[in-house]
Amino acid sequence: MSCEKRKMTGLVSAVLLFGAMLLAAGCSEQTQSESSGENPRNVRILELGSETIAEFFEISGPVAPVRGTDLSAQESGPVVALPVDKGQAVGKGKTVLVIERDILKSELKAAEASFALEDYNLDKVRQLHKAGKVSRIELLTAESSHALADSRVEVLRERYERAGIKAPFDGVLVDRYVELGQLVIPGQRVARILDPYTLKLETYLTDSQVQWVGVGDKATIKMGESRERAHGMVSWVGFEADRMTGKFKVEIEIPNPDLKFHSGVIGRARLEKNLVFDVVAIPRDAILPGRVGPIAYVVEGDRAVLHRLELGEDQGVMVVVRGGLEPGDLLVVRGHRDLRDGSLVRVTEKASARDGSTNDDPPEVLGSGSGTRITEQGDDSGNSLSGSKVEAGK
Repeated sequence: MSCEKRKMTGLVSAVLLFGAMLLAAGCSEQTQSESSGENPRNVRILELGSETIAEFFEISGPVAPVRGTDLSAQESGPVVALPVDKGQAVGKGKTVLVIERDILKSELKAAEASFALEDYNLDKVRQLHKAGKVSRIELLTAESSHALADSRVEVLRERYERAGIKAPFDGVLVDRYVELGQLVIPGQRVARILDPYTLKLETYLTDSQVQWVGVGDKATIKMGESRERAHGMVSWVGFEADRMTGKFKVEIEIPNPDLKFHSGVIGRARLEKNLVFDVVAIPRDAILPGRVGPIAYVVEGDRAVLHRLELGEDQGVMVVVRGGLEPGDLLVVRGHRDLRDGSLVRVTEKASARDGSTNDDPPEVLGSGSGTRITEQGDDSGNSLSGSKVEAGK
């Protein structure tokens, strides 16, 4: 073989060898990446701090007006006037229904005329008695007739007034049970008046709960299915337990000046129970069941580290952690369910509220509970995520 051919063959061999080495290196690198590579998991974190958490308990019961009554007829006769429509506000003393009273009016006029005569006669008899011209018995007879005439006038005047049924207090005519021309009798229900401007929630507490409640305590109430919260105050705490249930009656008054809330619904009141100071409180959703107890994950560097927890007070969406976490830990609150101890993570979100939520969370996430959303200052933001009241530690 010539020298030139040998050079060409050597060059081709060198190129092939270099290509084989590059291919082998690429395969080796790909194999190593496949064997040791790990895709990081996106997580949301919450930086823990020292909190003051307000424990509360929820109680429920029917909501009724503080004052409400059925009005009944006290005279008999047909209904001749309905001056107030259902749903109309009425003041105390306003006539809401009139029973026919023309006969009573005529009898009253006759009684007043008779009284005028007896009044004149009594005056003359007193003058004659003073002059010694009539006896004591004649004076007493005249006084008796005068009193009887006066009494008859008062009775007929009262009956005439009662034929016009009046509102006993300021309120709203919410129902009417009779119509024009209908004959009513004494004792028959004819209408219903409520005072809707002040409502009350009636409920019962156990002996272990009632010790935390006193007159004047404030309460936040969820009224039926309404998304708005009412604010009330404990107005009554029973002194004696019910003999059948062993529970104490409690009443919570709810101001309703704008008539936003309705009676007849079930109210769920939240009453604060106790304050727990300088603790670590985390969202309930961040806690996972472990083999030996509850666990949570904390981000350290780019890894998720498993922490076993010792839990304390349990309140709404927040749970006090007595051991396993410290202020300053970066707790994983989203994306933690598929993690393992040492998993590679990428922090994509930071919670803006102590319940682990952010301002960008959709309503169906913020509205997943029954109470109020927890903010870092513990304010009631009007959302419907249940939980404890939490205040940021100083």
